[in-house]
Amino acid sequence: PAVSAPQVRVEYSNVEDFLVDYTSNETIGGMFIKTEYPMAVGTEFTLRIQLPGGRRPIEASAEVRWTLPRDVAAPMNPGMGVRFGALSTVDKSVVESLLSNWR
Repeated sequence: PAVSAPQVRVEYSNVEDFLVDYTSNETIGGMFIKTEYPMAVGTEFTLRIQLPGGRRPIEASAEVRWTLPRDVAAPMNPGMGVRFGALSTVDKSVVESLLSNWR
């Protein structure tokens, strides 16, 4: 039987925080996820991003590209840099709409 990829859910309390995380890593098509327990580089997983306002979560395949473990992170936040797979057409239009309204 096929092993399903792990899922990671990231919740944002405001859209601006998501957009800052997204645009600061736009060149790799991904984002930095703050976590005390980053997954290993190369791990593939499903990323579900919940934005405020009752919007449907954005879902994408993702891969861990680099990590900042807790023991070396100080004074920065520990976490992992992830690269997105292709976003669905609907999710891509949602993100583009948020970006155009924000900029």
